[in-house]
Amino acid sequence: MRAALVLTLCAGAAGAEGRPDPSFFTGIYERVGRDGTDPPGLLDDLLRIQPTVQGWGLLVTRCDGPGELSWPLELRPSSYDEVPNILVAGGGPPDLWCQYFTDHSNYPILTCEAASGARFTLWAVTDDRAADCGAGLP
Repeated sequence: MRAALVLTLCAGAAGAEGRPDPSFFTGIYERVGRDGTDPPGLLDDLLRIQPTVQGWGLLVTRCDGPGELSWPLELRPSSYDEVPNILVAGGGPPDLWCQYFTDHSNYPILTCEAASGARFTLWAVTDDRAADCGAGLP
């Protein structure tokens, strides 16, 4: 009986964070949206997401080189922690703010807004384009 109680309490504590393991997000993502210029330009490129080495976090890199933000970006859970699916990059006011969900096939979708005014959606690429992104990277 005690063992069952301990297991139940431990399982509840582990799930309290409400976030999937960072490896859930590993993959290539298509980014579509608008940049922060006036008039807005189109964002349509590929990004690579992988877990950070330390702690819960996601390392985001562009497949085609540097861009309008400081790359690579490190997305971490919001320090407010009121909504577990909010991720931020940068200090103070975040440089990038993303909220994640899953689609009907259980692939991650991230909707993001940058301090520059860029707004975009990221969704997992499951076709041949994924092989071209980050070739030779770990």
